[in-house]
Amino acid sequence: MNTMTPLYHPAPGSAALAIRAAGTTGADRLSPAAAVRGARERSGVARTAVAVGLAGLPILQPTFAGNLGPADAAMLLGVGGALLWAGTTKQVLKGAYLLPLAVMLLAGLISGMAGAQPGAALLAVGQDVYLVLWALACLNVSRDGESAGFVVRAWCLTSFAWAVSLFFVVGHTTLTAASTGDTRLAFTADTNGAGLYFVLSIFVMVAARRPRRRLWRWTAIAFLAADTVLTGSLGALSGLFAGLAIAIMLGVFARRGPAPALALILAMGLAAASGTLFVQRYRVIEGAHASASPILRNSLGRGAQSSAERSELNKETLGLVKTVSVLGGGPNTTEQQLRDQQAPYPKQAHNDWIAALVERGVLGLAGIALLAMEIGRRTAAARDPARLRRPYAEVFPAAHYLVGGMVTIAIFSLTHEVLHDRTAWTLLGIVAAISIFGRRAEPIPGGQ
Repeated sequence: MNTMTPLYHPAPGSAALAIRAAGTTGADRLSPAAAVRGARERSGVARTAVAVGLAGLPILQPTFAGNLGPADAAMLLGVGGALLWAGTTKQVLKGAYLLPLAVMLLAGLISGMAGAQPGAALLAVGQDVYLVLWALACLNVSRDGESAGFVVRAWCLTSFAWAVSLFFVVGHTTLTAASTGDTRLAFTADTNGAGLYFVLSIFVMVAARRPRRRLWRWTAIAFLAADTVLTGSLGALSGLFAGLAIAIMLGVFARRGPAPALALILAMGLAAASGTLFVQRYRVIEGAHASASPILRNSLGRGAQSSAERSELNKETLGLVKTVSVLGGGPNTTEQQLRDQQAPYPKQAHNDWIAALVERGVLGLAGIALLAMEIGRRTAAARDPARLRRPYAEVFPAAHYLVGGMVTIAIFSLTHEVLHDRTAWTLLGIVAAISIFGRRAEPIPGGQ
């Protein structure tokens, strides 16, 4: 009997592949409708589990052993759901960032076992593995347009709900606080982590244009932006403005070409320089520091103090290079080493690059450099909707705003250890999914 060559090759995990597999089971053969239904049910379980993990991202308290919290329980459920789905459907799982992460994990194990605090180091390495598994779960569950759309909708809707809830329930305390004291902790115990969650949620919302109704979308963005301000996180606010500038420039470049994009860059650079001169001339930061408003005092008013403290901390942390071996002192040991030296600011490193060098040695620094290059490559692959397959282009009609989110992560890595952040790894997983499953060989003219 002659057979016809199929006009397309179904993607792994697709309903069509399930039908094909069902047709080869002999007596246990399922009907096409039953195969499709079974495949969708199993993938639906994985997507729902990941959605639960996304909903739990901001719930960091109470904390338990190993600095774990409710967010981690929700994320582990997502990882478990993804593994269950992969095992029952015999999926071929994809990976991303594996080589640089393997280098960093190896560096952490070597430096940790050779250091004075192997327990703390092994705990940090275990946390790294867990965050990587979560990112890979987000990557593999988002392997088709329908699933990626479900995951993104879950992020947008849950972040909208959290933004409104936190603003009215917790933000009221910050807005009405007395004129003295640091009220940022009344909003959340991890102000910078919360700020990063809100900012990355803004970029995902704009990139996906979710909610679809413009009024609801801008309402959600307004609440997320207000919550970001209430956290007082200067890193989050800086990342927001820088990310928006890059994303807007990429959008102009895609639509109008290089000349208008260059003109926009020059205009934004001039505006930034003018703003800096204005702030310095009229002593805006000093005025905010003395302001009766707790929002101004604990955000812009902390600018000079935060910069000085962070500079001193980076100097102290880099000084540890002289006291540790080329292997590093071990992950999660910087604060204790600074305490042993009676340093003025005994804290964990506030810079991923410095932390990699001091704690994981030269090998760890090489690992984070490789990771940065792969992140840049995958981000570039996902930046333009015209280069995406139609299902992914429909999920991310303004994909260049995901680049803005990645710029925020890059800026955060210079002032915080962002590689320990749950939300950052979530976005890294989604961007990896787009670069692996969503790319097309050639762009379609007009971005369609």
